[in-house]
Amino acid sequence: MEPKLLIATEVYNPADWGRVVRQLRSGRGWTQTQLGEWLGVSRPTVAKLESGGNVGIEVALRALTLLGAVPTVHPKGTRLVQERQVE
Repeated sequence: MEPKLLIATEVYNPADWGRVVRQLRSGRGWTQTQLGEWLGVSRPTVAKLESGGNVGIEVALRALTLLGAVPTVHPKGTRLVQERQVE
């Protein structure tokens, strides 16, 4: 088994959150439709989330959690921590 590395990504606005969701989703090989089905929302809602649109904090947090990122808040913004395989 390969070791895992913790990666932290700073996010400051909805566009940053959307970029991270898109990267994580794509990295897993999932489509927007698949993610939407697992979240209980439509594909256009996932597209809106990924483009930085307002989809509600609950959907954004569920998406990040499902994709393996753990959001933590600090004074300057939010930090998303995720495990990645070291290659």
